[in-house]
Amino acid sequence: MPVDGSLRLLLPELVVALTGVLALSAGLVSRRAHVPGFISLAGLAAAGFFLATEVAGWTAQLWSGTVLVDGFSTVFKAIFLGVAALVVLASLDYLEHHRLPAGEFFLLVLLATVGMMFMAGSLNLLTIYLGLECLALASYALAGFLRHSDRSTEAAVKYVLIGAISSGIILFGMSLVFGVAGSVHLADVAAALASASSLQPALLAGMVFLIAGFGVKMAVVPFHMWAPDVYHGSPAPVAAFLIAASEAAAFAAALRIFIVGLPALQEHWRSAFILLSVLTMTIGNVAAITQTNMRRMLAYSAVAQAGYLLVGLAVGTERAVAAMIYYMVAYAFATVGAFAVVMLLGKYYPNEEIADFRGLSRRSPLFASALAVFMLSFIGIPPTAGFFGKFYLFQAAVAEGFTWLALVMVLNSVISIPYYWGVVQAMYLRDGAAPDPLPAPGGLRWATAIGFGATLLLGLFPDQAVQLVSAVHVVPALLAGGS
Repeated sequence: MPVDGSLRLLLPELVVALTGVLALSAGLVSRRAHVPGFISLAGLAAAGFFLATEVAGWTAQLWSGTVLVDGFSTVFKAIFLGVAALVVLASLDYLEHHRLPAGEFFLLVLLATVGMMFMAGSLNLLTIYLGLECLALASYALAGFLRHSDRSTEAAVKYVLIGAISSGIILFGMSLVFGVAGSVHLADVAAALASASSLQPALLAGMVFLIAGFGVKMAVVPFHMWAPDVYHGSPAPVAAFLIAASEAAAFAAALRIFIVGLPALQEHWRSAFILLSVLTMTIGNVAAITQTNMRRMLAYSAVAQAGYLLVGLAVGTERAVAAMIYYMVAYAFATVGAFAVVMLLGKYYPNEEIADFRGLSRRSPLFASALAVFMLSFIGIPPTAGFFGKFYLFQAAVAEGFTWLALVMVLNSVISIPYYWGVVQAMYLRDGAAPDPLPAPGGLRWATAIGFGATLLLGLFPDQAVQLVSAVHVVPALLAGGS
């Protein structure tokens, strides 16, 4: 049902933005990170409540199609809110330990979340781009938040330069598509291309620029070179946020643009995404094997995981999109949980080497067991959520005749075993230098426990989550002729 001028359906975005202002104000009057942190958590919970009670179940366009509300955007908004809440929880002690301004930090996290919500909730190229820039500008500042760290400054500079170039590439690709189709609304673009007698070279060039630009945002090979340095140099909560949420937002926008707006070019972008998927999975996993630093290993792991998600984008069916969303949820919980353990070790071992995890099972058994489950989920071992995520992607690929691509996924999962197993081996089979227990702050305990519980529950009881994501359609019912 089209609705124009209704702000009720934008309550989650408005609440998150307002919460950011309140968190900033609280940070100015309180030296403790917990005050703006709890305000942020309350705002994210309120936004989630409005998303479930006021927005869920609606399919509507606002402001002449500039903003869209449907099941696809609602699920992605829930993912972004959940990841932001976990990152806020995990960062409370981190901000106090490093004496960082909590109000500014949480404001940037919440503004980035608003940008991601608009990226997933639009069929308009300009709105998607504005959401992307809102996310990017906040992310650049977050990457350089450790102002006295050369590594963090270097990460921010690299991120700004690469991000600015990729944003320009995306904007240029969008302008070429607009020049050929005469509209920035994806439904009109699809209609114009469907009625065209032939595909113009400018349109194909626009598609290539869009793939390259979003390839940078998704950290897929060969556009991934910035990712290890940025994820390694950024504050640990920021790295978790960028991997778990920012990349998911890029995938959400890419799904809308290519499946809804450019179905006429599916033969071309499908081939490109298949090639990128194979390269990303393989190079990401091979590079991760050689890493001795925990965060750089997780960064290359994130590159490889983006390759698995690209399989779903290349297949492009509703079943593949549902499998992608399930995998993103599973991966987000495991990523934030793993980074929570890295933050705990980082208090005592700032270099964050994998060798520093030796003997963790005796110093902090619960954190060690949680990290072991996260590693198993990254590999795709049952009964974790990661196993079913890969299984559903595998099924979607085989159903469309891409059995060889599914086998490449399986082969890459085997390749990934050594570096994930290396972490588990260090925790359980190696003795650490100091056997003393590691005291953990409450925020990290909660973030790890939520990630741990979700990773196991999604693996043990996947049916409800599968039913939820299977009801999501990347092509809105409004365009498909539904109500």
